[in-house]
Amino acid sequence: MKKVLLGLILVLSISSFSASAQQCDESLKKQALKEMGDSQYIKDFSIDLRKAKKDMKTGFVKFSVILHSRNQYRFTVVNHPGNPEEVVMQLFDGDRMLISNFEGGKITKAPDFVCRTTKVYHLTFSFRSGEEGCAEAVISLVKQYAEGEL
Repeated sequence: MKKVLLGLILVLSISSFSASAQQCDESLKKQALKEMGDSQYIKDFSIDLRKAKKDMKTGFVKFSVILHSRNQYRFTVVNHPGNPEEVVMQLFDGDRMLISNFEGGKITKAPDFVCRTTKVYHLTFSFRSGEEGCAEAVISLVKQYAEGEL
C-alpha cells in the first residue's frame, strides 16, 4: 500500500511540474510572438531562473547572439504572470552594456537596438531581487538599412 501511495504522489508531482513548466514555455512564447508585431522573427529564448539549494539569489542566464550591422533589432520580453517582478534583459558588447529593458526605474517591453558592427553579443536575463521565475524573449528584425544610411 505504501508503494502505491508513494508512486501516486510521485506521478502527481511530476505531472504538476511538467504542466507548470509547459505553461511557462508555450503560452509565454505565443504571447511574445504576438507582441513582436510585424517585425521579422529571428530567435526566441526561454528564461527559467531557479534558485540553487545553497544560494539565496538566482543569478542570471546568458546567451550569445550574432547580430549583423545595419540592422535594427527588437528584443521583446514577456514575463510569466506569477513572477514576483519583471525580468531584466541586457545586451552586452564585451563588458559594455548597450541596451536594457530596465532604464530610469521602468521596464520597457520591447527595446530596439541598431547594430553598427557584425559580431557576437551577449544577452543576459535576471531579476533585480534575485527571485525565481520564468519569461520568454524574442529577437526580431525591425529594419535593414542600406549602405551609407547610418
